[in-house]
Amino acid sequence: MSRFRLNNNAFQKYLFLLGGIAFGLSLLKNIFLEQHPGTLFYMMEFLSFMFFLAAIFVSDRNNQKLRERINQLEQTTGEERRQFQHKIDGQNEIIAAYEAKENEQTRFASYQEKVLKKLINSNAAGKDKHQFLYSIGELFHAMAVVLYKKEEQDGHFVVEATFGIPEDAEVSGFEEGEGLHGQAASDGKPLLVEPVPEDYIEVETALGKSDEYYLYLLPIVKENVCTGMIELLTFKRSQVSDLWPSVMEQLVKKEII
Repeated sequence: MSRFRLNNNAFQKYLFLLGGIAFGLSLLKNIFLEQHPGTLFYMMEFLSFMFFLAAIFVSDRNNQKLRERINQLEQTTGEERRQFQHKIDGQNEIIAAYEAKENEQTRFASYQEKVLKKLINSNAAGKDKHQFLYSIGELFHAMAVVLYKKEEQDGHFVVEATFGIPEDAEVSGFEEGEGLHGQAASDGKPLLVEPVPEDYIEVETALGKSDEYYLYLLPIVKENVCTGMIELLTFKRSQVSDLWPSVMEQLVKKEII
């Protein structure tokens, strides 16, 4: 029967065949009767057979419609299930992105705290500017660091301390608003210079040459006034631009810079 259900036409054909056999056997039993039942009896037998076949036909049609409805519901449910699963996957991706962002922020905050702690501890005794620049260079993998200080009289920025600069190299100061250094001092925001022009390195900072490096200009701001600047030259990108505002605020608050 399971094979017939897969083919409605075959199922209906065998169903009516069995009904016909049942009707034939019902008539065949009359041969064994001693008295002929009469025409009315056979008419009643025929009508009962027709009603019997009609009942089978209606039942079969109803079953077919039910099977079609079930198939439609299965298709609709399957499509809704796929759409729902797609939404779940989308929500999982959003959750994963938020978790990754939160983890990144946590790692960034931890790294920021580590940087700040090391800078404070490195300069706790005697406020050794050279040691301070050495710690900055070590933390951010800088090959050269320059600390500029703004003079109170004329507002000119002069070199206060250096790290990684050859002794015979000449590093000049700058005026606020002039050049890249002056722009960073005027804006009061960290500035990343990439790629660094070769002539700029040779003429203005004398920090040497490399195939690829990055120049970070980190202004020191006190009460909305730029009072100094730290210049970093690194071989690769780092998070110093993102770290600097909060780190600088703590360093200024503790009067380290």
